[in-house]
Amino acid sequence: MKLFKLILLVGVFLLIHNIVYSQSAIYKTIFYSGKEIPSDILKSYKNISGDSIYIISQLDLLLNDFYSNAYLAAGIDSIKFDTTLINTYLHIGDKYYWSKLDFSSLEFELMEELNLKKKKFDIVNLNEFQNLKNEILSFYENSGYPFVSVSTDPFEIDDSVFKATLVVNKGDFYSIDSIIIKGEAKISSNYLKRALQIEHGIPFNQKIINEIDKKINDLRFLSEIKPAEIEFRDESVDLYLYLQNKKANMFNGIIGFLPDNKETGKLLITGELNLGLVNSFGRGEEIFLNWEKMESSTQKLDVGFMYPYLFRTNLGLDSDFGLYKKDSTYLSLNAGVGLRLFLSYDDYIKGYYRYKSSVRIGDDLPAGRQGENISSSMNYADVKSNLFGASYNLSELDYRYNPRKGVELNLFAGTGFKNIIDAKNIIDSLNLNADNKTLEVEAGLDLDIYFPIYKNFVFHFGNTTRYLDQFADNDKEVVFFENELYRFGGAGSLRGFDESIFLASIYSLQSVEIKYLFEQNSAFYVFWNGAYYYKNVLQDVTEDFPWGFGIGLDFETKAGIFSLSYALGKQFDNPFEIQTAKIHFGYVSRF
Repeated sequence: MKLFKLILLVGVFLLIHNIVYSQSAIYKTIFYSGKEIPSDILKSYKNISGDSIYIISQLDLLLNDFYSNAYLAAGIDSIKFDTTLINTYLHIGDKYYWSKLDFSSLEFELMEELNLKKKKFDIVNLNEFQNLKNEILSFYENSGYPFVSVSTDPFEIDDSVFKATLVVNKGDFYSIDSIIIKGEAKISSNYLKRALQIEHGIPFNQKIINEIDKKINDLRFLSEIKPAEIEFRDESVDLYLYLQNKKANMFNGIIGFLPDNKETGKLLITGELNLGLVNSFGRGEEIFLNWEKMESSTQKLDVGFMYPYLFRTNLGLDSDFGLYKKDSTYLSLNAGVGLRLFLSYDDYIKGYYRYKSSVRIGDDLPAGRQGENISSSMNYADVKSNLFGASYNLSELDYRYNPRKGVELNLFAGTGFKNIIDAKNIIDSLNLNADNKTLEVEAGLDLDIYFPIYKNFVFHFGNTTRYLDQFADNDKEVVFFENELYRFGGAGSLRGFDESIFLASIYSLQSVEIKYLFEQNSAFYVFWNGAYYYKNVLQDVTEDFPWGFGIGLDFETKAGIFSLSYALGKQFDNPFEIQTAKIHFGYVSRF
């Protein structure tokens, strides 16, 4: 008995050894056939070598190449392993041709859509033929015929020659009648029809039906309880959607208390508040509010509103209003209204009107700056602009809040007139022949690209570019003032620097991130960001490329998403200094 067990163990060991050896050994393949092997097929496989698993996979590809080239009877008769060789014996068989593939029974619209009049079918490629049948099925399934079928009648084979006639049985025509919403979701049926591109009475479209799950998942405020269902009636279809509300409203805020006056001991309240409301009234509308007070006398307020699908059309209306008060220097107002034409849920083109104004609060320098040269106050003036423009927005992200792949793009450009309301004393003191009314041009780009690089690692590239210019009469000069320039810097733009520290008429900001996504809404990342900017005002011309780098973490909890980043920044020729590093902290709660 013990001898039997020993023999059995030795046999198993030798078997395992031979299997492992055969898989790990490197072989070269030699092909044999009773018929000449076509050189255009063999050339890709003539010198293949590798272990047995790799060789077998290549032989499968070889057979597929034979089939694609009309050798429908091709096969492998036998495979023999030698020490370093794999001898492969092939059966090639005849090459098959179409004597006639008849499309005469097909409709003209189908022939035009698939361009069948110009396609040639000489050799019999079964994959190509099956793809043709699938294209015909898709054409009719997306045109109101969900039960279409395609057959070949008759189908004849004479030696190595095929002859067939394609016949389409369309079945009954169906149109989409109603969208029936089940579940707790609060949303108008008109909004869903527009967002899903499904109108009452349109022909049944299988492609649109297949895209419902993704489109609903893309909606920030809705999710599916279960997949959509279809009920067929007499010549019509009812679509049942099982929906529930999804946490989409956003709130985050930071508040701080600092001593404002050492003598009185009064406290200064600083902080930031962001509020975003989505679908509060069941119409898919969006409302946002942002307030910041990060310095003793500097505050910013932005509010906005968007209402989609006005009057049961693809038109939407948006508006925004912003105030920025820079200590006791100036107050800027920015207001706009736009009309959107939705191409899909997140893609649209827009025409807009924008009003901008900025006024000096007082003639004197602000408190704490009386020691500066009075010429610095010449960089400010009372100005206003009226602009008309257009923009294009594209969003193709797989997941809005923490994407793994996709593109998000916004382009805009506008033009109008700018008026210098009250700067005569400044212009006269500098002997400028400035134009009080100039043609102003603005343009911008926001681009984000995401793609996976390895498992949960994602690469992200971002670019934000702004351009502001103005043109005067030939004999006049162009004048820019600080209080009309773009502001950037800080956690939301150029990390490693203070909020809104940079002023520019032109800037282009790039960022590169490598992110590791360890949960759907959680990620660890390293980043680099840098910006070219150009500032040209009366008493100050600046051109530089500040840049920074750092690490960050987004971590989701039941209470919300916490964000923390550490960044070092560098500008001009200054060296990096650890004591100037910026720690950006954020918190987002969705409800």
